[in-house]
Amino acid sequence: MPKSKGADKKRRQKNPNNEGTSAGHGAGNTGQVGGLEGALQRLTEGVIELAEGQKHLQATVTQLVEWQQQTQGTVAQLVEGQIQLQNTVSQLAEENRRLVKGQEKLWQAVTHLTKGQDELRQAVTRLTEENRKLAEGQERLQETVAHLAEENRRLAEGQQRLQETVAHLAEGQERLWQAVGQLTEGQERLQETVAQLVGVQLQLQTTVSQLAEESRKAMVVLKEVNRKVGRLDEQLGMTVESVAQIVLPGYLERHFGIKLEGKLGYELKPMFFRLNGEWEQVDLYGEGTMGKEEICIVCECKAKIYERDVHAFVKKLERLWGLLKKRPIPVLFGYSIHPSAQEPASSHNILLVSPLHR
Repeated sequence: MPKSKGADKKRRQKNPNNEGTSAGHGAGNTGQVGGLEGALQRLTEGVIELAEGQKHLQATVTQLVEWQQQTQGTVAQLVEGQIQLQNTVSQLAEENRRLVKGQEKLWQAVTHLTKGQDELRQAVTRLTEENRKLAEGQERLQETVAHLAEENRRLAEGQQRLQETVAHLAEGQERLWQAVGQLTEGQERLQETVAQLVGVQLQLQTTVSQLAEESRKAMVVLKEVNRKVGRLDEQLGMTVESVAQIVLPGYLERHFGIKLEGKLGYELKPMFFRLNGEWEQVDLYGEGTMGKEEICIVCECKAKIYERDVHAFVKKLERLWGLLKKRPIPVLFGYSIHPSAQEPASSHNILLVSPLHR
């Protein structure tokens, strides 16, 4: 705009003759000039704005160039990463191929293991069945062993009674006091007989363990032997009672101050008691005094006294206790006393008497 005003002034100086004309036309052109000046001003402002916009555009282009350079670097990195990714994918593909092969081998191994498991399950089933059969066989074997043990026990008891019977037969027919004096010699013979019987027992046990049928036959024979032994034991028991009738009165008086009533040799005699509708026998019974106290003697006679004889005698005393009107003195009399009988007899205050220990 200032540049345009200077140009108009110069034109007026060069054409002084035209001032009037210009003045004449001035009023008509004033409006046009004013409009041109406004348009020129707006154009100038638009140019300025374009210049500023160009600056902004250049800055934006500069940023875009920088961004393009950064983008190119990023693209280069992405290309490199893509190459690495392709390599990784190739490696993964190779690993996958190996895994597929390994999986095939694994499936083959699993198939083999499954087959082996089926075979193992069948083997376990067979072993379980065999184990069940073995358990059943073992139970039957245990029953057989228990049966044989019971038969062996009965044989041992029968042999023991047979030993006692042999001892009784060796001594029973001789005179009473001569038999008492000769008990040592008879005992030696008994030990020899026992040794022989032990040998026979060992042979018998071997036979029993090998053949159950032979054991059955042996039981039949043993029953017959027991029947005969029972008869012999009854006969010999009478002999032991006879010895006790003679020995016990003097023994009790010497050792315990017990004086029995009755005729000499008849102070003690068999006695029967009525108990619950049945008769209970005592081998020897007698009454007397011990000091100032009235007592009664309850005596059982055995050829040889064992622990089981003591326990059986205690049970009999318990049954008879309420029927005895005087204080009972329990006595077990026998030719010999086994060590096992000492303790239970002492604990129940039972006197153990043998003619060998007078």
